[in-house]
Amino acid sequence: MIKKQYQKLVAWYYDPFMKGLEKTLKKYRKELIKNAKGVVLEVGAGTGVNFDLYPSNVQVYAVEPSYPMYKRALKRAQKKSNIRVFNMGIENIYNHPAFPSQFDTITSMLVLCTVADEQKVAKIYYEKLKKDGNLLVLEHIHSTGKLYGKIQKIINPLWKPLADGCHLTRRQDIVLKEAGFQPIYESFFTLGTDWYQAIMKK
Repeated sequence: MIKKQYQKLVAWYYDPFMKGLEKTLKKYRKELIKNAKGVVLEVGAGTGVNFDLYPSNVQVYAVEPSYPMYKRALKRAQKKSNIRVFNMGIENIYNHPAFPSQFDTITSMLVLCTVADEQKVAKIYYEKLKKDGNLLVLEHIHSTGKLYGKIQKIINPLWKPLADGCHLTRRQDIVLKEAGFQPIYESFFTLGTDWYQAIMKK
């Protein structure tokens, strides 16, 4: 019961809390999503902030495990005939009849910081992406700066419960490369914290 109430609270304040940052992130989201093709798996759809950015000629399967977030994403998807939203985690797509065996594009934006096991999720990405497919990545990462990196380690235990499990000390760029992905484009930039943007191939 407490977890459900907490997820409702997170879903309620997420968009207002992220509004300022999203004004900047939207540029990075658009740069990546213009490379989406064919059948797309969006992982961790959140409130559906990416939905308006997809071209109309792609078919999007979006998964979101938090029911309150899913409901908000579903409202945004109702105006999009090419987007379907499912209230479940990525590991459930293996046994779901609606999902294809592999995807032309996988979108991972602000996802790997919150999942319980980022290595496991990266492995699923690798298994579910077609050989010539695109993995589109936008994730905040642990700072390489000594001082700020230490600060992130100190506040991480307090930050996680406030931010629905978000970790400040993960290096998603390294995790994805260790899973077998290679960037055909990548960019590291700073917006208060360090960020990683990439288009990756198997």
